[in-house]
Amino acid sequence: MSLQGVMHSDSFNYQESAKNLYIFHKGHIYRPILMALINGIPYLFGSSDAFIFAFGFYINIFCWLASSLLLFAILKDFIRPKVAFYFTVLSLFIVGNTAHVFHLLTETIYIFMIMLSFYFLLQYYKTQQFLWLSFSVSVLLLTMLIKPGSKFLAIVFLLYFVKIIFKNYKAKSMWFLYGSFFLILVQCSGMKYQFGDFTISYIDAPTYYGYIGSKAKCIEYGKEYRQLNNPRADYIFSSEPSRQKEIASEDFKDQLQFNTTNLIKAYVLDVLDNTVSGNSCIEECKNLRSVDQNFFDISKRFLFDTTKWQNRLFTLLAVFLSAYFLFKYYKRERLYFFTAFFITYIIVLSGISCGQGDRFHLVTFPFVILLLGKFLSDSNWFKPFSEPLQK
Repeated sequence: MSLQGVMHSDSFNYQESAKNLYIFHKGHIYRPILMALINGIPYLFGSSDAFIFAFGFYINIFCWLASSLLLFAILKDFIRPKVAFYFTVLSLFIVGNTAHVFHLLTETIYIFMIMLSFYFLLQYYKTQQFLWLSFSVSVLLLTMLIKPGSKFLAIVFLLYFVKIIFKNYKAKSMWFLYGSFFLILVQCSGMKYQFGDFTISYIDAPTYYGYIGSKAKCIEYGKEYRQLNNPRADYIFSSEPSRQKEIASEDFKDQLQFNTTNLIKAYVLDVLDNTVSGNSCIEECKNLRSVDQNFFDISKRFLFDTTKWQNRLFTLLAVFLSAYFLFKYYKRERLYFFTAFFITYIIVLSGISCGQGDRFHLVTFPFVILLLGKFLSDSNWFKPFSEPLQK
């Protein structure tokens, strides 16, 4: 993977956003500031553009391993450490997540931040100390500066704890929350100053218009949807930022009113596509070491097929486990309720786009393993490691 030299199309946007921030001192139309802050650090030392991609690997490998440690720490709170270890090792065999470590993309960092937030939430429920809740909410708020699509998840999370937060607004630990709010304000204010709208990112407009919106129109006129050479995508990307929002908003209102059935069909097809597809990073690999071609082809096909079936299996588990924990845990042990809510949120949100392989759903897979461990523990398959969390 490290020899491929194949850059995901979105990776160039992330490198560009980092360069904009550190070299040109400006924002990026689609990629928020925190991702740029993290991956652009080498620019402070005069590094080249190419090294940013290499540096991204080291950031990803840290987040990949740290996420596993956090998963283990949460798991062993309710099952024996040895069993928790086996579940954690299982998460390391999620091939799609491993493949993403080699690309300058958000998924690996995003998984780490969500897992870190849930780990802090676990500490809060165990100790009832506001410091841990401040950590948890702060990190979750910052995830919207990694993946803008996380903003509604962060808002729901914030609103749920808003009473507790208001009660502790004078606490020293509130400074972590104030810091998160400040960075979000900087992002939105910068976008307002540079592009004209007080927003996290403009990525939602072309994503809707070029994917689900385009597919709904193709279904309406009996045409085959194509991600490449898509006139609608070319049109919206060529428009000014504020105009992009207007175009997408007007199109959504029009299709919701006059093309509702096809819009729903497009959404369902997108979710299905995101459920059954394999990992594009593996699919693009070439035989650069000139090993036996048959062996390479067989290995590549095996790994790619593994990502397809892992996507299908974990997504299926995600649906059933999320439903179980959403209905059973909304009044108790809410860490698992929030985990289920996060998984559901990601799968539901994935319907706005397609053609990305397993990229959308794979961020939920480590959390599916967490819920699977909890479900088996509830079913008395394993001896619980500790008492249940405080309600």
